[in-house]
Formats: sequence, structure tokens, C-alpha cells
Amino acid sequence: MDFGKAPWTVAALAAVALGLTGCAPDGPDPAPQASESEAPDVYAGDALPDLALEEVPLVGDPVYAEAERSAVHGIVAGRVLATRPGDLNVIMLDAYDATTGELAWDITTGEAAQLVLDTGFGSGRLEFAAGTVQRGGSGYAAPLFSNGNETTPYRSGLVMIDASEGTVAWATELTLHLGDDVDGISVHTDVVDATSEVVIANIEAQSVDGTPVSMGVVVDAASGEVRWVERGVVLSSIAGDVVTAIRTEEPRDDEGSLVGLDVVSGEQAWEAGAAGEWIGATGALAAAWTPEAALFDTASGEPVDAGAILSAPVVADDIAAWLDPDERAVVTYAAGDERPWPGGTEVVADDVTAIDAAGYLWVASDARVTALDRTGTARSEPLAGAFAGADDGAVVTVEDSGAVHLWRTTD
Repeated sequence: MDFGKAPWTVAALAAVALGLTGCAPDGPDPAPQASESEAPDVYAGDALPDLALEEVPLVGDPVYAEAERSAVHGIVAGRVLATRPGDLNVIMLDAYDATTGELAWDITTGEAAQLVLDTGFGSGRLEFAAGTVQRGGSGYAAPLFSNGNETTPYRSGLVMIDASEGTVAWATELTLHLGDDVDGISVHTDVVDATSEVVIANIEAQSVDGTPVSMGVVVDAASGEVRWVERGVVLSSIAGDVVTAIRTEEPRDDEGSLVGLDVVSGEQAWEAGAAGEWIGATGALAAAWTPEAALFDTASGEPVDAGAILSAPVVADDIAAWLDPDERAVVTYAAGDERPWPGGTEVVADDVTAIDAAGYLWVASDARVTALDRTGTARSEPLAGAFAGADDGAVVTVEDSGAVHLWRTTD
């Protein structure tokens, strides 16, 4: 089974209690059929096949606990990527083979300095704490900095690591694009999304007089060339031709006007007519808190009428999913649908945490995660831990303790 190569929104730990309803009765009399004028009450589309998964132990039984500044970031190019503090307490990167579980490569503090030097950025260190895997690509984008000295100023930038080999694809300096009024040593960069086309990052800094400054940066994913920089915005996600963002009244605000910016030029493509914060977007639909949960069309910024959304929604491409705790159902909405559709199988869980490229909905409850389809039917056994990513037949989960589990399809 191929999960494809798309991203997911990750969240809580998981297990799901599921029950089938509406079994067909015995006997010769067929069940009553709905007339053509009657609309079905539940999702009646195609079901997905079951996922037969088996665990592949990671060599060395590594632990990546959030409390220890460690994290698993997902799977890309056949590698499970995770970060940890290095010997100088700077976050470094490990890559495990997603088929064998063996350590394919890692980048330590000393190696990182040499890698950056080879790309022409100067003597520097890689800071992987705010990095992200590349959707639809094979890289890992992360912040980068170079310590200043008597002859060279402090410099900040971005780096793209080839996940298959652990080599630097490119490194680019951002400092020159941030403005002469920005105090370089104050720059903090957070990479929030990356696709095969672009990488987006948010920057918080101070001006030379101590005034807070915030801005969004978009760079070309193939070359690292800076496309545009915009002050007063917080970037969220790449969704086709736009980057979802909020315009803030003050630097470092968490909420603001919901807007879409042209991915090429940075010009405002639309304003949603609402204030709040984005939850996520990767394609035709975007989800936001306004403060209630709401969906928007990423092409126009228009709100999407999906009825009452009673829990945090997850979006991927043209599908949104959430739980209806009152009806004990998973609810999905596809772009263009007239209404959202509950599944026909009872679901008792905490949240929908992700939608993968094959359309599986990953739901969380009781420190386990389970794959469902849009009918609400469980398509995998409950897996220990929180969902951390899936790609090309592999799934990775992480427990609260930091224990990592790698799973692969057996068919």
C-alpha cells in the first residue's frame, strides 16, 4: 500500500473505540431501499482497503521526547527524520531508513559547521529545531545561522537538506533581505511549511532601537532564492497558488485578518473577511478559528458552508474532517460538496489528527492512533503513540515517553 507523498497535520496521541451499526438483517426479505428522491444520511462513497501494518524496530531504540527538546518530524525520501540536542546544545538531525529501521545518516554539530562552510554561507551551525519536511519533495528545510566576529556580522538564513543522503542542497542568507533596521543577532526564524515549489518561514526580530519586528519570507525550494519578504504578516501554509497568512496589528500577535498572499509575488490575492488564526491548508480548503472553526476556499477566500464544525478540523488538499462528539461520528467535507457527510460507523475518539495522501483519516484516543476511511470504518489496528507522519507505505508514531514506532504495510 502506497500512502503517497503529502503532508499531514499532526496532533494528539491516539486509540479509537469503533463500532459498526446497521448490520443487514437475516431472512429473505430485503431491507427497504431509499427512493431516488431521498438523500443518504451518511457518507456513501467508496471505502478504502484495510491497512496491514507491522512494526519495524528502529536500531538503538532512540527516544525523542519533547521535554528533552527532541522531536520526530515525519517521513520523506524514505527517511524518518528526528531532531535532538547536539554536544553544544544545538539541535541536530537524525535520519532512519524507513524500510529497515537502521540509522541512514546523522548530522552532528561538527559536521553541520562543515556542511554549511561547503555551501559558501561561512562558518555557521544548523539549527534544526524549527525545520519541516518538504511536501512533494525529498528535502528538509531548516533555519541556519552564522556567528558574528570582528570581520563578519551575525547572519541568518535557511538550508535545504537532501533527506536521502543528508547533504546540503542549498543554503541561502536572509539577513540582507530583512532591512537595515533589523538587529541581526535578534533574528529568530521558524520554517512553517515547504513544498516542491517554495519554502515559507516566519521571522521575529528587533530593530536596532529595540522595537519588535515580524515578517514572512518565501524562498524558491529548488534554489533557495528569496522570492519576497513581507512585514506585518504571519505565514501559515502553502495552498496551491497562495500562502495563507494573517495580517497583524502588532508584531508577534497570534491572531489577525485572514488573508491569502500570491505565492510568486507576495501580493494579497484575497481577504477572507474574518479575523482569527489559520489551522492549516494544503489545497482547495483552508481551516481557521474565527473564533469558531470555519472552512475557506483557498482560490477565492470565500467561506465554505460546511455546517457546524464541533471539533478541531483537519484539512488535506480538498478534504476536511472532524469529529462530531454528540453523534459519535467522523464527519468529512470535500470541496464542492453540498453538505458535510458523517460516517456510518460509530467512532469514539479524541480528535482527527491527520489525513494522508491516500485519504486515510488518522484519529486519536487513549494514547493510540487508528486509520479510518470516510465511512468511519477502522482500516488499521490501533497503533501506540501519536501520529507523526506517513509516506510510501510507512507510518511513524511517537509515545509521550519519546519512544518511536515505525510501521510498514505488509502487502
